Amino acid sequence: MLVTRHFSLTGETFDQKTTAATEGQNPVFRSPDWWPSAPTKFQRIGFCDWLSIYQRHECGGLPKIAGGAFMRIDRDGAVETVTLKKERIEGSHETAVFIRCDGETVWFDGNVSKFGRPDNVFGYTFSQCLQIINGILSRYGLPPFTEGNKFITNFKGEPRSCWTGAIVTRVDITTNFSTGSKENASAYMRHLQNQQASRLKTGTYGDAETVDFGRGSRRLYIKAYTKGPELRRHIKRIEMDSFQKGPVNPFVVHLADWCDSVGLVRVEFTFKATKLHDMGCHYLGGFDMKLLENEFKQRFEVFTRGESAHVDDMTSLPKHLLSTYRMWMAGDDLDSKMSRATFYKHRKALLPFGVDIAIKSNVIQFKPKVRVIQLGPVSIPDWYELPQTEDLKDGTYH
Repeated sequence: MLVTRHFSLTGETFDQKTTAATEGQNPVFRSPDWWPSAPTKFQRIGFCDWLSIYQRHECGGLPKIAGGAFMRIDRDGAVETVTLKKERIEGSHETAVFIRCDGETVWFDGNVSKFGRPDNVFGYTFSQCLQIINGILSRYGLPPFTEGNKFITNFKGEPRSCWTGAIVTRVDITTNFSTGSKENASAYMRHLQNQQASRLKTGTYGDAETVDFGRGSRRLYIKAYTKGPELRRHIKRIEMDSFQKGPVNPFVVHLADWCDSVGLVRVEFTFKATKLHDMGCHYLGGFDMKLLENEFKQRFEVFTRGESAHVDDMTSLPKHLLSTYRMWMAGDDLDSKMSRATFYKHRKALLPFGVDIAIKSNVIQFKPKVRVIQLGPVSIPDWYELPQTEDLKDGTYH
């Protein structure tokens, strides 16, 4: 299978001043010298899913919000420490995010683009997610996450910029690609499971519907999966528990059909705390989306690698034909393993794939069929519902 990309991940033109104005920033350079340009939160690749962030407010006096607490007690029965649990904030469509406040520090974790929505096939940029999060915090009387003030500190003998505002500990950058059809998407995922990203272990889950790189890494985790089957698993769970969860949303069913028709493959990059710190993006004030997008583009090579990736396309066969094909490849005597009628029926079905089971497999050199798959951009269809960010702060979008 040959995998190609016939589009650019981003546009070729990029005006720094326009970007700064779009983000509401002062276009004047205000970054430390070790950054090549002014940091920006303007996002050109995909959108954000999960976001983890916290901020300490020295003034204190904030409402305490928690879903319980963990207590550590010594042998004499005295309480040593109390750690508050995250409060689960329920949204519509079985979605939730988590917040916690001990009176001084506010934490937030959750898939912002999915909160209060029936799906997250398309979502929101980093800046839009911050707007949604701050809207949720305001409902509980908590202050918004802010950049704070910048100051210079000494880090291993070199000056570094620090900020008094929020600290980001996880960001998921997500984007969608079209392979053209459901069959192409399945073939592409089978190809991808044989690839390896630099220093990241490859894993396959389900029926090759998910392939990931770097599971368990404290720095970067990359995952690709077919979106249609993922939506259908969600639909199946609702159908099995329809009494409690209600009927299946027809919009989600229509969306799953559309994902299958375009062969939609979702690619997610999870930037974790260690990686964000090394990139200088752990402070909200110094968060630079350009650096994350550069990492994305550098790592994306594994998804378009395929100049010499020839894989036979036989795994798309029905199970009974696939079994016959594999026995033939192993050199088994098929005449003794099936009836004459079955033998010729399977032979007729396999001939279009270049396989003649009437000829011993070691007599000819089998050349597998090669499928060329192009990864293309995915536009939001006209009928897709992407609510305004202000409609999601209460998590009850319908």
